[in-house]
Amino acid sequence: MMAEGQSLKPRTVLIAIDGSEYSKYAFDWYCKSMHRPTDHVVMIHSVEFHNIVQTTQWYYTPYSFDKDTINQMMENEATHIKDKLEHFADMMREKNINGTVKSVHANKPGEGIVTAAREANADVIITGSRGTGKLRRTFLGSVSDYVLHHSDVPVIICRHKDHHHHHGH
Repeated sequence: MMAEGQSLKPRTVLIAIDGSEYSKYAFDWYCKSMHRPTDHVVMIHSVEFHNIVQTTQWYYTPYSFDKDTINQMMENEATHIKDKLEHFADMMREKNINGTVKSVHANKPGEGIVTAAREANADVIITGSRGTGKLRRTFLGSVSDYVLHHSDVPVIICRHKDHHHHHGH
């Protein structure tokens, strides 16, 4: 227990977000359970590069792509990401949280989150969990599992109690 009047060391808290209810729950959990006014929060939206080029156009017209079409797809995705980041920044402002919001592009979202945490010198990473079952996680992997096993700092995985596989416990 710290003596009264002793100041807390400022922390950098990285919160991985994707706009889902799971990442919003993780942000809310941070706000309620561990937020300190001296914290600097970095909200990271990790974008998988291959998602940018996976569109229905790609499958229906694979031979009709030109530079303008690809540029338009990239611009549309950039606008979509910018809108998400503005929404995340609004969430921080509403809770009077000091920090930044940014997107990172990576082959896998987990890699982007771990790299961003290293670059930000994060003290802790907070992420939501979709709560996928063991079989699905074995084949597809899990962003939170990746972050947990590759992070240099503690990782808190927030799993919403309403989405837990063991209802009634």
